[in-house]
Amino acid sequence: MTPTRRPPRRDPYQLFHIQSDFAAGLAPHQIAAKHGLPLPAVLRIIRRRKDERLLNPFNLRQGAVRSRGATQLYWVGYIAAAGRLFLQGSVPTLVLTVDRRDTDHVTTMIDDLCTGHPTCEWCESSRDGLQAYVRDRELAQMLAEWGAPGADPSEGSVPVALIPSSLLSHFVRGYLEGGRGMPPFGRRHVPLSHSAVRHIALEGPKEFLAGLNAALSKHAGTSAGDIRARRNGLAILTYRGRAAARIVQFAYRGAERSLPRTASLRHPEEPSRSRNGAGSSTR
Repeated sequence: MTPTRRPPRRDPYQLFHIQSDFAAGLAPHQIAAKHGLPLPAVLRIIRRRKDERLLNPFNLRQGAVRSRGATQLYWVGYIAAAGRLFLQGSVPTLVLTVDRRDTDHVTTMIDDLCTGHPTCEWCESSRDGLQAYVRDRELAQMLAEWGAPGADPSEGSVPVALIPSSLLSHFVRGYLEGGRGMPPFGRRHVPLSHSAVRHIALEGPKEFLAGLNAALSKHAGTSAGDIRARRNGLAILTYRGRAAARIVQFAYRGAERSLPRTASLRHPEEPSRSRNGAGSSTR
């Protein structure tokens, strides 16, 4: 049973501005006064993390570490789509709803993101199917700073505007692959090429999807998608036709981490022109 009382979640944009103020030379008490927060809260926000490999939005925008962000942003996207972060209790818990074909992928995630002594337990949910319960304090702190969804999935929103444009494709790929049950990966078979993808549906908070839609229009060169509200408090962002294919092509450009079963999209089998002058195509 999920406890009804949950600790407050900080706005990722506010966390970013607090850390920016501290880097600019403001003292903690000045930051507290500027943002209307208790001094202990500010001190918790600006303290250095034990595992400095895990980058929050402020860290990631520093040029010296940006090269390390591709794999982490893939996982932030995957977790934002497939996970829920529960911060209450003695140990924060990340709950991932996982396709049965992808259990090894969770092990890869733990290897990539956790350096301490994380635990992972599996259970079967009557509503959601197979779930992984991952417990690691440092991972939970990083995910909270990225706005990972909580017990109420509508209360978390990843700050898309803070993702460097050079790393956006990795986040989008993770979000696509974490969207279990949503096209194009909700089907039994993965498309063999980018052009074979004709429909994409992304679920999430409406504000987040609006930001993602704008970012994809700018950086992936696609037309705007259609956003519609759902009864569960979330919304669906839909792309069809060429726009869907173009987003997949964008997401798998320079892929460093992805589901093993999406290898066909990392190395798509696109048709090529034959050289016999007949104008036919071969594979």
